[in-house]
Amino acid sequence: MKKVLKIILIIFLVITLLVAGIVLFLFHTLKSELGDHWEDYAKVFAMQTEANKDLPPLENIEQREIDVQYIRKDGTIETRPVRLYIPKESKQPMPLIYVPHYEMAENAAELRMYLEQGWAVASPTDVLPYHNGLLTDDDLVFNNAALYTLRHMEEFDNQRIAIVGGSAGGYTTLMLSALQMGNCASVATAPIANVYFNFYQYFQMAQRDDAPFFLKLVRDSFVPILDNFPNVNDTERWEAFSAVGLADCFNSPLVITHVTSDILVPVDQITREFTYDHEGDSMPEGFSTRLSEDNPGVLGYSLVDELPEVLTHVEHIIIEDLDADSDLPYNEEKLFNLNIYDDGPTESYGSHRATSGTGIINDVPYLKAMFERGLAQNEILTNGKLILLLERYMGESVQLPAHESVNDSVYGSLAVYRQEIIDELTCWVANNSIEELDVAVKSAVAEHDSDKYLEVWDEIYDDIASSLR
Repeated sequence: MKKVLKIILIIFLVITLLVAGIVLFLFHTLKSELGDHWEDYAKVFAMQTEANKDLPPLENIEQREIDVQYIRKDGTIETRPVRLYIPKESKQPMPLIYVPHYEMAENAAELRMYLEQGWAVASPTDVLPYHNGLLTDDDLVFNNAALYTLRHMEEFDNQRIAIVGGSAGGYTTLMLSALQMGNCASVATAPIANVYFNFYQYFQMAQRDDAPFFLKLVRDSFVPILDNFPNVNDTERWEAFSAVGLADCFNSPLVITHVTSDILVPVDQITREFTYDHEGDSMPEGFSTRLSEDNPGVLGYSLVDELPEVLTHVEHIIIEDLDADSDLPYNEEKLFNLNIYDDGPTESYGSHRATSGTGIINDVPYLKAMFERGLAQNEILTNGKLILLLERYMGESVQLPAHESVNDSVYGSLAVYRQEIIDELTCWVANNSIEELDVAVKSAVAEHDSDKYLEVWDEIYDDIASSLR
C-alpha cells in the first residue's frame, strides 16, 4: 500500500512540475513576443487608461453592489452584480455614469475623475472572459437590465445619465444608445459598429498562423458570438445588432473616439476617410483591415455614411505627443461627434493602437456640458427609435427578445419591456408634450404604412395620458 501511495505521489509531483514548466514557458514566450508592448495587455479589453497603483484608497465614497436580474435567451433567470461608487457628500439625486460590459475598477483614472465631479459611477463586476461571447445576446440584455434598474434608483438623476464604454463596452454603449431613450449623452471608445464585418469577416483572418498576436489573443473569447447568427445570410439580423444598421435610432449626444492603427476594431467601420492605403510594415502579407463595399445591405457602409450629415461632425487629430493630456474635442452644435486620432497604419504588435503613452483624453468637460444641458435639451425623436420602441412593446424586438410565462417582474419579460417603454416616453413627454410625441409617432408610423403600429400607439398613448391626469 505504501508503495502505491509513493508512486501516486511521484506521479502527482511530476505532473505538477510539468504544468508549471508549461505555464512558465508560455509566459516567457508571451512576454518575448510582445516585447515593449507587454504592459498594453491589461488595457486591451476595457480601453481604460492605465491604472495608477499608487492612488490612495477612495475617501467619502460609498461602494455598494446591487443584484440585477434578467431573463436569458434560454428562458432562465440569471442574477449578475453591478458595483456602485456613490460620493457621500453629493446632493441626491446625482448624475450617473454607467460603464457597460467591463468593470471600472477602483484604481481606474477615469473613475477618480468622475467621482471628483460628484457623479456616481456604476459598472458590472465579476466580468468573465465568456461574457465577451455573449456580447450580442445575454450580455446585451443584462446591460439593458442594469441601465433600467439604475434609472429607477432614487439616488440618481434620471435626467442626467451618461454611458461611457470602450472596445466591446463601446459596442454596448452604442447599442444602449440606440435601444434606449433617457440617455443624456454617450462616449464610445474604439467601438465595434459592424458585427458582421468585425466578428464574421475580419476575425476569420485571426486563424492565420501569422495573424497579429493581440488579434489572435482576443478572437477566441468572441467566437461564440457567431452562434447568435445561425444564418450568415440573414442580413437584417446582422444589421439589427450593428450600430451601422441602427443609425436612425441614435437620438441623444454621442462622441466616438477611434485610432487609425486599431487592429482589433478597424477604423474603416467608423469612417473610411482616414484609413491608410497600406498596412504597417510589420503586418503579414495579404492581411487587410478594410471594410468591403460589397457587403450586403448597409453592412458595406461605415457608420459616418449612415448618420445624418447635418447632425454629424468628424474631427481628424494627428497624435503628436503621446504623453500629453487633452480634453475630448466636440462640436457643441452637432449631436454626433466622431474623433479619429491618427497614429499611423495598423501594426502587427498593436492592439487598439500601435503606439502607447501616458496621455489621457479627458471626457469630463464634455459630460459636464451635457449634464448642464440635461435630457430635455439633449434628446430628440427619430423615426427609427420610435418604431424600435413600438416593436419592443409588441414583443417583436430582435435585440431584446420578449419572454412570457417566465416571471413578469424580471427584465426580459414582455411586461417589463412594456413598462419600460411607457416610462421612457412619459419622461420625454414631461420634458416636452404629449401632443409633440403623438405627431412624431404618427409620422414615423406613416413611413411603415402598418395599422398594427397605430393600434399599439393608441394603447401606449392612453397609458401615458392617464398617468398625466
